Amino acid sequence: MNYVTAIYFLNLVLYAMYFFGRMGSEVAVGGLDYAVSGILSLLLIFAGYLNAKKGMIYRTVLWMFFVNVFLFICSGVFDQFGSNFNILSTGNSDSFLFSLALLIYNGYLFPLTVALDGSGLALIAPVILSFILPSSGYMIGKKLYPNAH
Repeated sequence: MNYVTAIYFLNLVLYAMYFFGRMGSEVAVGGLDYAVSGILSLLLIFAGYLNAKKGMIYRTVLWMFFVNVFLFICSGVFDQFGSNFNILSTGNSDSFLFSLALLIYNGYLFPLTVALDGSGLALIAPVILSFILPSSGYMIGKKLYPNAH
């Protein structure tokens, strides 16, 4: 079992339940939002640690990163060349669906996305964090369990 994949999808479900269950504005981000996002991020680090502890190869923690890179590249391609092949256009922004998929896929980072809104970092940060968080957990697990089967 790939723990990073399982935790990633669990994070998506947990944050969706938290986000839609809270009262108030969806754009107003408070301390509790950051705390929940931080806890879910720690779960991803723990998942990388579990992959290393169970003796899985490093590639297993990068699966979600590759999906994020694919969504990010598709978002850029449709933004750049969308007028030439207008397959999934939603008006003026041809990359809207891919950008939305990237943000939904990384829903547990919603407070960070809101804080970085208006800059390109709102799309880049989830891609980078999907590499850093599980990889750091994997490196910790490899240090603690160097001979894991």
